[in-house]
Amino acid sequence: MFREVEQVDIAPSIASILGISIACEGKPVNEIVRYAHYCKNVLLAIVDSLGFKEYVENRHSFPFLASMERCGYMFKCLSYTHLTTPSIASILCGSRPEKHNIVKTIDAYTEKVKCLPEIAYEMGFRVAIVMEEYGALSFQGLVSLVKPIADVPNVLEFDEESCRKAIEALKELNPDLLVVHLRSLDVLGFTRLAMLHVDNFLKSVAEQVVSETVFFVIGDHPPHNRTFENHVALIVFKVKPRI
Repeated sequence: MFREVEQVDIAPSIASILGISIACEGKPVNEIVRYAHYCKNVLLAIVDSLGFKEYVENRHSFPFLASMERCGYMFKCLSYTHLTTPSIASILCGSRPEKHNIVKTIDAYTEKVKCLPEIAYEMGFRVAIVMEEYGALSFQGLVSLVKPIADVPNVLEFDEESCRKAIEALKELNPDLLVVHLRSLDVLGFTRLAMLHVDNFLKSVAEQVVSETVFFVIGDHPPHNRTFENHVALIVFKVKPRI
């Protein structure tokens, strides 16, 4: 059986690793904080539609992620909605959708709720954001580095560009916190092509870390057609720089 946590627990867990606090509805996951053990760099990959059940049933198509899962932790994580924007807000703010009120991307420009990346930056940490252009630009001036990704018809190209810019951010900034969003599974479903590409993207980013890093991989919501599901996968593992 996998321990169950909630999306609101992600932000306070990362905050505890960084050594800061965040006022939110969630609580730090003690296993994760202990596992980090003085490792102060965090990489948060939000994988669109990485449902818990779907990941468990398709581990063989995520060879890198499955191998890292065995070295670290996996949790069954409660998601509150099947919509991307409020789910990402819950992950980053540590609050449920009815609390943060971020339903559409435009709300991120108007709501006053502070999220973890902004708080970490104000505390002097190096913070980088890599995501779709409109969402990324809502962080402009609030974090150290923003890498917007233009929306393109081919979602695999979008994720490839996200991977490339995440690696750029690692090399340019060596961020204490890097957030990247991958979308292929949400658009293509759990096809073998999409799963292997997402796994390779995650592996490519992990191989380029500059410092020992705690890597969080979490789904924002279950697949859209799985309306009866409300859990996503959360995998946490440590990666070290390649020698």
